[in-house]
Amino acid sequence: MVEPSFMDYKVRQKIDGSERTILALVRIIDGEIYGAEGGHDHIMNMAMKKIEPETAQTASRVFAAIKPQFVRDKNGVIQYAVLESENPLTASCVLAPGFAEKFADTLGPDLLVALPNRNQLLVFSRQDQAFAKMGESIIAGYLGSNSPVSREIFSLENGKLRSLGVLQ
Repeated sequence: MVEPSFMDYKVRQKIDGSERTILALVRIIDGEIYGAEGGHDHIMNMAMKKIEPETAQTASRVFAAIKPQFVRDKNGVIQYAVLESENPLTASCVLAPGFAEKFADTLGPDLLVALPNRNQLLVFSRQDQAFAKMGESIIAGYLGSNSPVSREIFSLENGKLRSLGVLQ
């Protein structure tokens, strides 16, 4: 699950370039999120590798259940996509295999994403600066949420997130 670094998850992995956002190993039971118990580093690394296939399947199921809403400019050109749902794994569906390919025809092959809270994910083309125009809205989505995730902009490269910086 993509989460803010201030959350005290025992099993976590840093996102490349990020100081504020992590990947946490969690279980969801009856809608409640529980962090996995910590252990020795080599045990945690083995656990993360062992559950990767299950994580990918879960992210794919969440992604398949959400219909992206495309936001267009006054000329009808798609500026970005918004994915929203009540599922707390919504922001984490960015990790689903094939996520970038679903947006290649509309936003291009190089994507940027914003994950203001667990229930919202914004997808931008890297070819323009549409994300910069949305900076205040992204920050407001983070600050106004009971489940904030990040104020950072991430590139999505080969299914992995990399932070490009914090929105101010």
